[in-house]
Amino acid sequence: MRGLPVSAFVIIMLVFISIEVISFSGLYRTFPKPAKRQKTGFSILFWIISLYILSSFVYTFSNPERLRNTTGYDYFNFVLVLTFFNLVPKIVLSLFTIISGITSFFSKQIARTVFSSGLIIALGVMLTMAYSVLVDKKQVRVEEVSLSFDLLPEQLDGFTIVQLSDIHLGSLNGDKTIIRKTQKIVEERKPDLILFTGDMVNNFSYETEGYVGFFGEMKACYGKLAITGNHDYGDYYQWKSPEEQVENLAAIRDSIRKMGFDLLLNENRRLQVKDTAIYIVGVENWGHDPFPKYADLKKATAGIPSGAFSVLMSHDPAHWDAQVVPQTGIPLTLAGHTHGLQFGFRIAGIEFSPMYFIQKYWAGLYRKDNQQLYVNRGLGTIGFAGRVEMRPEITLITLHRK
Repeated sequence: MRGLPVSAFVIIMLVFISIEVISFSGLYRTFPKPAKRQKTGFSILFWIISLYILSSFVYTFSNPERLRNTTGYDYFNFVLVLTFFNLVPKIVLSLFTIISGITSFFSKQIARTVFSSGLIIALGVMLTMAYSVLVDKKQVRVEEVSLSFDLLPEQLDGFTIVQLSDIHLGSLNGDKTIIRKTQKIVEERKPDLILFTGDMVNNFSYETEGYVGFFGEMKACYGKLAITGNHDYGDYYQWKSPEEQVENLAAIRDSIRKMGFDLLLNENRRLQVKDTAIYIVGVENWGHDPFPKYADLKKATAGIPSGAFSVLMSHDPAHWDAQVVPQTGIPLTLAGHTHGLQFGFRIAGIEFSPMYFIQKYWAGLYRKDNQQLYVNRGLGTIGFAGRVEMRPEITLITLHRK
């Protein structure tokens, strides 16, 4: 988790205050004129709650160093959840308050109907968010994806890959529900290969304690391979010394290997399948500034014969557009990182998340000529401790020959 730049923080606060004022004015007008005591009581209660939540947000996120010196995100997650519960329904209410204000010039009755509709929708949004925090974040969804390739060897037609990503064990707080569900799904599907595309932890090696055995029991015909994600490096924590961070990273890598994963650090593996081969390539995290770019694509692909079918694991999907497509002919890249913002909606089969405005490749399948990218929505959470219409995902990919 990172601190916010001062300019961004000021803009956010101005938006927050505007939402509070507009939603308050809409609710205040619902009281009948004679009800002065009720209006006063409502006003006091509204602003006490709003100012408490806003001040908690300011205190928590205005100082980046406070974030970088914490070993647990429980309090930060609580403030984020509180802020979302307060503001998201009020955003809806503010929008309907504005529309109601405009329609009041034409019809008072229509204006009241519009505002009442907004009030009901805002309540529905609040209940949906409560469901996302308490229930939805534990409802694992299996995304079945069939991909076709011109150059896929005939012997690999029907080859199945389970992709796991962004588990963030530290955010589970010891709850094994998601991991048990994942274990059961993998056992039922009997994949040929399991690939993990990074972010096993939030920051610290001790987060893996109590989980190693669960992953060790997940099996695939041709094994399990993994890469590291941005959170696995511990770059979000202010370490006492560089040596301490190096030791933490080494312990995380060791735990991933104990889980039975072959950890690829800018390297590749040749897997013999019948009388052909598939190459699995894994790069270290390709980060956004100011975080380091550990990925070395040239080193990772060294030794792969021309024309061989390969699958690349790269945690950040932005790497695909920046380097993979321009520099290689790798037909399939698997990524994670975005979580789909843990927030979105589906209408008539079309899925959308505001993450689109931050990350172009935010979830699902993307194509450029003969190269394809699949972005997994992740299993865990970071920051907001819920998933609104963006359930934890296990991807089952089946390769087909065109």
